[in-house]
Amino acid sequence: MQKHPINLAILACFGSLALAAPAQAATMDELQAEIQAQKARLEKLEELLQATAATAAVATKKAEQASKAVAEAPAAKKSKGLSMPEGLTIYGIADAGVEVGDYGHGTKARIQSGLGSASRLGFKGLRDFGDDLSAYFQLEAGVSYDNGQNTGHSSNVSNPGAGTASSAAPNTTGVAIFSRNTFIGLNSKKFGDIRFGRDYAPIYSLASPSDPFTIGGATAFRLWSSAAASRFDNAVFYASPTLGGFQGKIAYSAGMENNSEADVGITGGTPGNTATGPENEGKGVSASLSYAKGPLFVGAGYLSFQRTGTVSAPASENINRTSYNLAATYDLKFAKLYAHFLHGEDTQEGAATYKSLDRNVWWLGMAVPFADRHTVRGVYGHLDDRMSTNRDSDHLGVGYEFALDKQTDLYAYYAQVSNKNGGQNSLCAGGTCQGFDKDSGLPVNYTPKSLMLGARYRF
Repeated sequence: MQKHPINLAILACFGSLALAAPAQAATMDELQAEIQAQKARLEKLEELLQATAATAAVATKKAEQASKAVAEAPAAKKSKGLSMPEGLTIYGIADAGVEVGDYGHGTKARIQSGLGSASRLGFKGLRDFGDDLSAYFQLEAGVSYDNGQNTGHSSNVSNPGAGTASSAAPNTTGVAIFSRNTFIGLNSKKFGDIRFGRDYAPIYSLASPSDPFTIGGATAFRLWSSAAASRFDNAVFYASPTLGGFQGKIAYSAGMENNSEADVGITGGTPGNTATGPENEGKGVSASLSYAKGPLFVGAGYLSFQRTGTVSAPASENINRTSYNLAATYDLKFAKLYAHFLHGEDTQEGAATYKSLDRNVWWLGMAVPFADRHTVRGVYGHLDDRMSTNRDSDHLGVGYEFALDKQTDLYAYYAQVSNKNGGQNSLCAGGTCQGFDKDSGLPVNYTPKSLMLGARYRF
């Protein structure tokens, strides 16, 4: 009778568990179903992420390819608004500064263009036809940055700064716009280069590279130009291919190309037109042979032409100028050495004085670069007058240049010329030889001096 309550309690306990079991089983099924649903969602999310990543990778690759194509594309295709025609190049030198000079009438300061190098603006065109043949042209104008005018550069037949007729044919009048070099030509590495127009005479092609100032600044070029000529007008020029370091050049000028058969004409032709000058006025030839290999450059040149504007009766022909020169440079890396020699004569059959000019001009120079941006230059030149007048001159030029970058520099140059026995030779005062000479007030036996300070930008 006493065990009955205990049995009832045990039955009640297990009975409640038995009744709860179906409820718990239902809960477990629901949890498993939820887990399967979440797993399916995660798998779909993972597939979506993988697809998105693949799309992003493709887009990134396309962007990289597009950027590379833009970087490698020619400049002309990057900006249609600023593009240049294929093969056309614009180049030049912008040079200006202050000159403090003494040419016999007191020390004066003036603003000058082209003190370091003659300022210029040029256009070059090139058309490549393949098979080792290309055609090209060049138009180069002298520019004065101090007043905006064109600068004249004389040649064997004309002075483009004269202001009237400056060429031979009657239909070409006025100041030459492209007064430096103007030509068109064909080039072949196998057969050489031929061009037509106005360009440097081969004898001059040896003078510029053998001058430590490259015909600018404190150059001794003014002594050189008194016995030679730097450019040919109305000419054909040929340069051979370079073989083993050797190259030959030859040029022929047709001169004034006038319609005359007279040996004696009006000096310089009639006013405003040189077409009535002497028959052979300006005709001439120039040639050079050079060798350049490693640190050494050497060359020899020749020039012969009929001088313009100096013929008067009773002479029977033009004055003939004959010149030859020798040039050399040697690069020691820490310094470069320069040397040049020129001999020039003027002769005229039938004149009272058969020989009117006989002189030697030579110079020695050096350029020393240091500390990456600095260069010091110097030149000493001498003019030996071989006539009875013996009007010798000595030239001294020094300079310093500081490079702001590869295209831009600041400079300071000083030059002077000492004259004796009545000499009136002057200095260039820059790349366009702007120093005053005997025709512009330089006294005899005077020593003109010039200090040049300026800046130069090459483009």
